[in-house]
Amino acid sequence: MFETKFHTYWADADPARIVFFPHFFRFVEQAEEELFRAAGANRQELLEQNHVWIPRVEAFSKFFKPIHAGDAIRVRLNPQLQGEKTIRYEFEIVDDKSTEKLAEGYITVVCVDAANFKATPIPAAIRKILIEKN
Repeated sequence: MFETKFHTYWADADPARIVFFPHFFRFVEQAEEELFRAAGANRQELLEQNHVWIPRVEAFSKFFKPIHAGDAIRVRLNPQLQGEKTIRYEFEIVDDKSTEKLAEGYITVVCVDAANFKATPIPAAIRKILIEKN
């Protein structure tokens, strides 16, 4: 499981300082990018070099406690390969200090050919990064 730390900001929150729920998914997207960076790769360059995209096709989350502006959080990301073309990023968002679970869920992505947007196998270079981080 890959884990990375983020701080939340005033711009993430409403007037009550509670982080707006769609930002939880942005934190997960940022963790995905950090996973590739930790492996020494640039996700965007890998996609372009392999002529693929990885659009999101499903997102789900359960929210247990609010995150407040200024809080430090950790995103735990567990990529699960589902066949040759699909990745399910299971995630947990926890408080950095207490490790109390604030949210959990998953985002499902499908690898598609950039030229025709048809599902295609996940390239070996991308698959390798996802397997090594598990």
